[in-house]
Amino acid sequence: MSDEIGHLKQVLAYRDEAQALRKAAAADLEQAKAERGQVEHAKREMQALEKSIARREEALKKSGEPAFLARCADADAKLKKAEELMARYDKDKHAAMIALQKLEENERAAKAAREASALVA
Repeated sequence: MSDEIGHLKQVLAYRDEAQALRKAAAADLEQAKAERGQVEHAKREMQALEKSIARREEALKKSGEPAFLARCADADAKLKKAEELMARYDKDKHAAMIALQKLEENERAAKAAREASALVA
């Protein structure tokens, strides 16, 4: 009898363990279904976004966007060249101002030397 009671207790323990495992499995299944739904939703959104991007790219190609981008790149290159020319012009202008100042100093010194030699003579 005690052997049967021990066996019955063991069977009941297995039953309880099976019920707990069944509940855990059901919860895992529900969580997996929810996650799958989220993934499917994200996938649909991604596909819709990709289609939208493709339509926009096609519309931009038809409206001349590549030519516009080429003109922008050309304008940027010309602007850079103009900025380089202006920098070179400013540098040359600065050098010319220095040369004019030295020439003016030399003329003043020559004039002062002539005036001094005129006073001596």
